[in-house]
Amino acid sequence: MFALASSAVLYFIPPSPIDKHLVRGTFQPYQGHAYLIPFKYFDGPLDAARLYEDDRLLGPASSPMQEIIDKGAGRFELHLDRTNLYSLVLVLSTSDNTNPNTNGRKYHLK
Repeated sequence: MFALASSAVLYFIPPSPIDKHLVRGTFQPYQGHAYLIPFKYFDGPLDAARLYEDDRLLGPASSPMQEIIDKGAGRFELHLDRTNLYSLVLVLSTSDNTNPNTNGRKYHLK
């Protein structure tokens, strides 16, 4: 009876909207401060990508890979990985060069 009543209550609760900009998955450590994550879809030119750490805009965008590795501090790049069927890859560093898998922050790519 309890299961039936709780199911009825859940039926009336509206579903939460899906955040299509949220970067989901496990960030793979690359080198230095750089982390990689495949990104399935981005609507717009790659050089117009904006990355947010919670509500904070990161950047500079389209940073050279070596700067992301050496300096970090929020630099990132979104590019096509030509070795993997032209999929998108986000290369990022966090604002304080911590691990994005464990720092408790959310990342949004718009």
